[in-house]
Amino acid sequence: MSVSVEVADGVAVVRLDRDPPARLRALLPTLTDVRGLVLHACAEVSAASVRGVVGVSPAARREHVRQLRALRSELARLPVPVVAAIGGSASGDLAVLADACDRRVLAEGGGLVRVSGTGVVVARRVDAAEALRTGLVDRVVAPSRVVPAAVELARECKSAQDSRKSCRIVAP
Repeated sequence: MSVSVEVADGVAVVRLDRDPPARLRALLPTLTDVRGLVLHACAEVSAASVRGVVGVSPAARREHVRQLRALRSELARLPVPVVAAIGGSASGDLAVLADACDRRVLAEGGGLVRVSGTGVVVARRVDAAEALRTGLVDRVVAPSRVVPAAVELARECKSAQDSRKSCRIVAP
């Protein structure tokens, strides 16, 4: 997996091009002195994350899920706002990570795969209009504006003095 990081005006933009959990977890502690974090991945990463758990051993799959859950928890504990910049459709690991973010920006024409159920898992693609209408995403923008809009949103979300995120979405 390749991860690149750019920091500008206190906001770190982390670009992922492969399955993210272990390397992104290793990167998080190095992002000191940032006021916001934007996670961005191309659409191909979502498909790769699904393919990455098909055809692997059950032990490898369990380890992958463990790493993903740990990453999700670490993102939630970060003292700065975390914004997902979704340039296409997010499924698999990317949908899980987008859900862990405080805010989400989605490209027009993109979508999210929403998973529900307990005994039987049901997945359904939610298009950009429905995602915005139902609050799954905060903004829908032109594909070329996804990262700039996510950076702007991260800058708007200032961390409170007590290190809690002022943009944190709390589930009911």
